[in-house]
Amino acid sequence: MLLKGCSKKKLYGKHVDSKNEKGKYVKSRFASKLSKDIAIDATLRSAVGHSQGKINVRKEDLREKIRKHKARGSIALVIDMSGSMVSDKKINRIKAILELIINNTIKHKDKLSVVGFKGKKSEIIIPNTKYPKSFLSKLDTVTVGGTTPIAIGLKKGIEVLKKDIKENEYIPMLILLSDGRPNVGLGGGPIQDTLEVGKEIANEKIHNIIIDFDRTSGQGRNFNKELAFNSKGTYYNLEKEMNTEHVIEGILNHERLNL
Repeated sequence: MLLKGCSKKKLYGKHVDSKNEKGKYVKSRFASKLSKDIAIDATLRSAVGHSQGKINVRKEDLREKIRKHKARGSIALVIDMSGSMVSDKKINRIKAILELIINNTIKHKDKLSVVGFKGKKSEIIIPNTKYPKSFLSKLDTVTVGGTTPIAIGLKKGIEVLKKDIKENEYIPMLILLSDGRPNVGLGGGPIQDTLEVGKEIANEKIHNIIIDFDRTSGQGRNFNKELAFNSKGTYYNLEKEMNTEHVIEGILNHERLNL
């Protein structure tokens, strides 16, 4: 089951301006003071226009390269590691999903970060990277237990994505994996605080997905739906009888079409 939020202009896979010296050189512009990516061809063409005999390159002739590359995603996976997730089946399923998402992001050349939350804090399990496979061994250290500070975990996910939001080169996506039972807030009520963070995610225009681990139609499932509504995200219910590999692959591939 899924519930959809709002639609927006799609950028994933389209060519965008590069912020560094990577990407295809497509044209040039006047060079900035700090530019190191000089367009030799365009610079010489400018210098030839005023030179007689020997080419004399002036400061105002300098041109820098404009490069473009295909827009990719920066995914922050925020995982519930609280006591409500305690069971061998849930832990093993979480680790399997983590590995599936890591392999999927590598395949699509996206960036990935993994944030876990439990007790009264969050922690970065995998930092924001294009090479998440080198951190696979860290999955063996994932443990669960304690209270459920969903708002704190989401805040950390937003923080991790802030740099990519600012640079406007990668498209941010936040994925929450939880059974939707917050009992620790940011200083106020846990439910209201979490819903307010959901609004912050929407205001930051972060594409987001809520993957529900709750097996019943009770409090957790209802809360996750409300959170998805507030964050203008997409809600998915990960039923226990589903083929996890096919479902996660399908979710990620479908959501990329909406980035």
